[in-house]
Amino acid sequence: MLLNVQELKAAKTKLELRETIDIADLLSQVPGVRPAGPLQADVTAEPSGEFVKVAGKLDCNLEWTCVRCLTAFEEPLHIPYAESFKQVSQEVAALGEQDDEDFVPFHGDRLELRPYLQDELLLNLPLSKTCSEDCKGLDPETGENLNGKPDRPQPIKIDPRLEALKGWFDSERS
Repeated sequence: MLLNVQELKAAKTKLELRETIDIADLLSQVPGVRPAGPLQADVTAEPSGEFVKVAGKLDCNLEWTCVRCLTAFEEPLHIPYAESFKQVSQEVAALGEQDDEDFVPFHGDRLELRPYLQDELLLNLPLSKTCSEDCKGLDPETGENLNGKPDRPQPIKIDPRLEALKGWFDSERS
């Protein structure tokens, strides 16, 4: 998604940008998530003094693996996007430093937005995702999925080293 900054500043108007971005390579190294479609970026760029403000939304469908029961499920992800960019000299851009945290420095007449949009997607991925809030997970003994099964009483297991203390309180009461 290439933005011509000089044309944008000369026109002094908003420019709507829409692009579909393939994110399969981007998410290939992220465990527990796979793309179920491309990333749809709908943003508006507008000049604002010495800045270029880009705002909009990012939408995509992702296939997750539940961290509790290990089942796959699909869920959409909607991310608001807002960033300010400032054109700086080549020396400042080469340093990669910025004296202000409110903007992203760039050099040249054109601004490639795709890496910034992909970074925003990665930053908004949850660390762990469950298929539902009340997911019961897997049975620790058998490994079967406990979702959709009636609750069963869990047997009380006593550590064999403490088996001798099992009746301690019962013997004090008699």
